[in-house]
Amino acid sequence: MTQIDARLVDPRDAGWEQWNPAYRVSLWKHSGDGWASREFEIGGADVNEVLAWIREQPDGETFTLYAIVDHNAGRGLVRLAGIDPTRSA
Repeated sequence: MTQIDARLVDPRDAGWEQWNPAYRVSLWKHSGDGWASREFEIGGADVNEVLAWIREQPDGETFTLYAIVDHNAGRGLVRLAGIDPTRSA
């Protein structure tokens, strides 16, 4: 198990919040010598509902769950759960 780094913080250190997040889900399946993915954008749900939706998908797929963050520099993704089998450690 990975060691968790938990520390107290000042709640005023965040400059903004997003109350209606959108998520990106990549569902990965082995394909030949590599991996293929199906990509979904999900809104109108919280992270627990998205994880429940992922569990309803076909067996044999792994997943990566991201929060979508739109910022001045453009759209970005923050990984929340799962793995990307195409990335090396």
